[in-house]
Amino acid sequence: MKRWNLINNPLWIKLWNWEYWPTLAFYWPMFVYGPLLALRSRHACFFTAANPGIIAGGLGLESKYATIQNLPASLCPKSILAPRGRDLALILEEIRQLGIEFPLIAKPDVGYRGFLVKKLDTADQLRAYLSQYPIDFIIQEYLNYPVELGVLYYRLPNAEKGKITSLTLKDFLHVTGDGKSTVLELIERTPRALLQLDRLQETHWQSFKNVPAHGERVGLGVIGNHSKGTQFINGNQYIDDSLRHTFDAVAKQIPGFSYGRFDIKCTSLEDLKQGKNFKIIELNGVCSEPTHIYDQSLGSYFRAVGTIMKHWTIVRKVAAANHHKGAAYMPGSQMIKMLTGLRDYHQKIKAALKVE
Repeated sequence: MKRWNLINNPLWIKLWNWEYWPTLAFYWPMFVYGPLLALRSRHACFFTAANPGIIAGGLGLESKYATIQNLPASLCPKSILAPRGRDLALILEEIRQLGIEFPLIAKPDVGYRGFLVKKLDTADQLRAYLSQYPIDFIIQEYLNYPVELGVLYYRLPNAEKGKITSLTLKDFLHVTGDGKSTVLELIERTPRALLQLDRLQETHWQSFKNVPAHGERVGLGVIGNHSKGTQFINGNQYIDDSLRHTFDAVAKQIPGFSYGRFDIKCTSLEDLKQGKNFKIIELNGVCSEPTHIYDQSLGSYFRAVGTIMKHWTIVRKVAAANHHKGAAYMPGSQMIKMLTGLRDYHQKIKAALKVE
């Protein structure tokens, strides 16, 4: 039995499992390597040319809804933008007209790592959620597809074919019954679930006293983010020409896109390779992580850090090629203004959380 299975203290779980270490632990080399890439590109904001069709190249400052609008409508879930302060009756009417039903997904228009993403079951829950935070939200249909995964793809301008550098399969948070223990007892014995206990006490408390049958899988989440307890599994061995062909076809339909990660819901990986039965729930730009690195069974901490640096090398290569073809780098003054706006945005959210 693995050592961390013997430890039920959340602090020890995080210490002995590097996949839970803070973001800075993975990105500290970029404080040196990033400026070196900038010097080579002769511009501090070199990365902004990697995706000319996305604000700041997709650094995480952009509207997710605006990005979705650039994707083929047939490949995206039904979505609306719910601007802050908009009357709920108008939002509900727009949802009805578009055919979005409850349950649905609500997430910030500007966000990261699953922050504030929630599945909402009723109009009352939606009202409470939207009124709590003074920000714009995306309301999206809930897709009950069995498979969720992430595909990191890039293609140089004028190249006929692109490359897939990361395929991440996602296993949603769950516990498995033994026929004797309650759901709460199973959570307390499952390190990944134990780290989510505070959140689960709000979302799944009604099932805590249930005793699942032996082998029964009890789902504890539907949001495919590592921060919500989803396990990221390295699926790079499944990358092949069929998968690349699917994303070549998709990427060529997205104006100004060259590098990023597609977050996908699908019926199966094989269907995705055939280009059918899948939806793009989100597209991230240069801020995209090769999330397969968080599978500890097939990698190490230092390999994960090296993979991040390798992908930023690719970002620079793609951005330089786009710039050579006429894509502009964002002026540093504009980037500072956007980062300042992001800081203010986060302060508003923190203030709302304190009120909560």
